[in-house]
Amino acid sequence: MTDTILRFIFRYLTYAGNIFPQFCVCCLLLYFDFETGYKVGSIWFWGYAVNLAFKNTIRKPRPPVAQWKVKHVKGWSFPSGHSLVSLVLYWSIAKHFAVVSPYAELLYALPIILGLSRLYLRVHFVEDVVVGWLIAFSYLYFCEDLVIQFNAQFYEIFYRIFHILA
Repeated sequence: MTDTILRFIFRYLTYAGNIFPQFCVCCLLLYFDFETGYKVGSIWFWGYAVNLAFKNTIRKPRPPVAQWKVKHVKGWSFPSGHSLVSLVLYWSIAKHFAVVSPYAELLYALPIILGLSRLYLRVHFVEDVVVGWLIAFSYLYFCEDLVIQFNAQFYEIFYRIFHILA
């Protein structure tokens, strides 16, 4: 494939790692299965918070703008939010909604493809993407149950608010 085609594909694919589309996915999950959607949404929310904490603590600049293959990328480079947060969200969906093949494979592959797209678009260094994945793996392994237990106390309140708005 030519660079123009790959740039086009990766530029639009990377939107699946942006906060607004991910928020919309969480809202749809809440709508179709509130209890499971609440778990996944909670895991995603705190994963996003972990990402922001790392970014704003480390404050590593992105690669030079002249190297980018896209325009208008904001924020700090380390860790890659697209790698970290998308892995947390899409793997949680695959796990908690017990998604079956071939969709499970797609959900497991999407964060890997998103991370690689960030490298191709040259808006991250390799270590940003790899460490983003490692933090996400660690977060899901060590913290997922804690997040679910912590957010259980807010379930009833959120359930009532959501059903008033929906």
